[in-house]
Amino acid sequence: MIDLEARVLVVADCGGVDEMIKDLERHGFGTETVGTGAEATAAAHNFDVVLIDLDLTDFDGLTLCKRIREASHVPMIGFSSVDELDRVLALEGGCDDCITKPYPSRELMARLGALLRRVRAKPEPLLVADQLEIDPNLREVRVDGRLIELTRKEFEVLHLLAAERGKIFSRSELLRRVWGYDNTDTGVTSLASRTIDTHLSSIRKKLGSSEWIVTVRGIGFRFSEETVPAEPNAVKHRARSHGEPV
Repeated sequence: MIDLEARVLVVADCGGVDEMIKDLERHGFGTETVGTGAEATAAAHNFDVVLIDLDLTDFDGLTLCKRIREASHVPMIGFSSVDELDRVLALEGGCDDCITKPYPSRELMARLGALLRRVRAKPEPLLVADQLEIDPNLREVRVDGRLIELTRKEFEVLHLLAAERGKIFSRSELLRRVWGYDNTDTGVTSLASRTIDTHLSSIRKKLGSSEWIVTVRGIGFRFSEETVPAEPNAVKHRARSHGEPV
């Protein structure tokens, strides 16, 4: 049993929903089911996690993920076919994780537990590098005091790089730690590679500088400035550069 006292909203209208509910409740989750996009949008913010079948009959599942994410920070896990494009689009649309159908029960429970532990983790320190400020608790990024609007995945990429400064992240590791890919040992597909490049390009553009994220040719990416843990109202320390801008 998973003692997380979590309430899960299942958004699905296909066969097998009853078995999923029984499985979730057997593992200690409180559950409720809705079968339409309108019901899901209205109810999502009242739950700890939302599970969304991307193949809804009345509403496009990917569009639903985006609408819920625009209105709420509730964690979401999408259910998709084996099509890689569906999985990438679901993650880009706001899902925190994605699992293929039919799902293995133990894998779903493990993913739910891991997601809830991340959400309920103790507050993280503010990261500061020169004019750049990253607040992982509010999920806010500011440059010289100005709020920068990043998507969920853009924030996660930037925060991961800044939190582990000095480390070079390969494309495979970014896919695993940000996009939740289980197995990238066989290499990164061109689609996944373009997804990473698109996100990094967007982050650099929104920050107004390419200096904070350095491309290490043939290897991966790293954060170029030393980041300093600080309290939200603490005096900011100017960071020392560790590399040349790209």
